Amino acid sequence: MYEFINHYSAIFIIPILIVAISALVPMRNWRKRIVIYISIVVVGLIVIFNLQPGDSSVATESQAQAIITSGQPVFVEFFSNTCTACLASEPIVKSLEGAIKDNVHVLKVNVQDPIASQLIRRYRAYVTPTFIVVGPNGEEVWRQSGGLLDKQAALKALDIRA
Repeated sequence: MYEFINHYSAIFIIPILIVAISALVPMRNWRKRIVIYISIVVVGLIVIFNLQPGDSSVATESQAQAIITSGQPVFVEFFSNTCTACLASEPIVKSLEGAIKDNVHVLKVNVQDPIASQLIRRYRAYVTPTFIVVGPNGEEVWRQSGGLLDKQAALKALDIRA
């Protein structure tokens, strides 16, 4: 639970803050109200644009395929910088990365990158975020599409105890 309540929670807190101020702060002067609303939206946008998961962890599709076929388990994340669930899952993914051993690769694929189109088709990752665990033999052993990452299920699929 603590992994969800963090600086990424701003995505959910900002709209709640706007509604709360509207309901709780009686301001008759519409100019003050507009200044406050614009300030909250600007701060919110700054926070949201700084919370992007980033870029793909590989530069080419062949690098991604080499990692997947390396003979080691691979945790693959298909994400987008504009996906709210991706932003909210980012701290859980980082926590998972901290929990896995050195013998498990983490492959992050930004679906907006040019290299992603073939990988999206190959792994049918049409929803973001999509999390896939690929076993040592190169076959998919676990998948979750949409929503927050179920860290315990991913660890179980990777055969790692948390």
